[in-house]
Amino acid sequence: MNPRIDEAALLAAGAAGPNPPPADRLRAAAEYVLSRTAADQIILFGSAARGEFKAQSDFDFLVVRPVGRPIPSAERTDRWTHPETGDSIDVLFENADVASERRWAAGTVHGAIFAEGATVFAAAGYPLVKTVRDDGMKSEDMVKKGLYKRHEAPKMLEEAALYMLHADTAERHEAWGNGCTQLQKSAERSLKCVIVANGSPFSYIHPLGPLWDETEKADGKIPVEGDDAALEEISQYAGHKGYHDESRDDPEALYRKFRPIAEGLLKHAQARVPALMAEHEQRRRTAERRPRKP
Repeated sequence: MNPRIDEAALLAAGAAGPNPPPADRLRAAAEYVLSRTAADQIILFGSAARGEFKAQSDFDFLVVRPVGRPIPSAERTDRWTHPETGDSIDVLFENADVASERRWAAGTVHGAIFAEGATVFAAAGYPLVKTVRDDGMKSEDMVKKGLYKRHEAPKMLEEAALYMLHADTAERHEAWGNGCTQLQKSAERSLKCVIVANGSPFSYIHPLGPLWDETEKADGKIPVEGDDAALEEISQYAGHKGYHDESRDDPEALYRKFRPIAEGLLKHAQARVPALMAEHEQRRRTAERRPRKP
């Protein structure tokens, strides 16, 4: 008997948010992927798995192949068009051992897949490389927080400025994809160094929207005009660059849209981090001068 997509798992995978994909199109896309691949496991991720599907959205799948089966670099990612529905289908291929090792790598494409995705097919007897949803958890359950020492904030600020310089170099060479990645890194570091200078932990995550919220929770409102769509787009682009076909993106437009935001965050961090460090040092000295109780 030919292997089949798990119908219940398929419907559950696409029902996570307010805009799930049409069940018939999702089923057709998943079955098409299964028919064309030698998969041990197929994971749905992206907008369809998040329940943020739009009329022109595509379907994203991770195909996990048996351990030891070679994946030529030319076949590691692919884009197909369903012959009947016309839907675009993005497929990322990975071996089971590599997928298992990388599934907790927050801030990477694998981390995103295993945070938001859900398994829709597993070969008989195959031990699943489980996603967070497969384990019955929410994506935020896998987010770890780190507490850096305050004295590390200036170094992080230097890194943010260095990434901005790398973005300048990319812009001069019209390497827009790399420029987007450097801007995202600069913005991420700018937000995190302000959190660290406040003595607070930050999440080991890649998306800038939640990090922006964490920064404002730790230090108050950021005086930069944000753009939720741009934050989401630059986070998606930088995190998924390893499998997206850059020819169908417009990295120059994204770069120019996000550049003012990244510059604003860096300038804010360059003002706030020294001020916060000085405030902390003043509090430390004041505490040292206080007479100790007998």
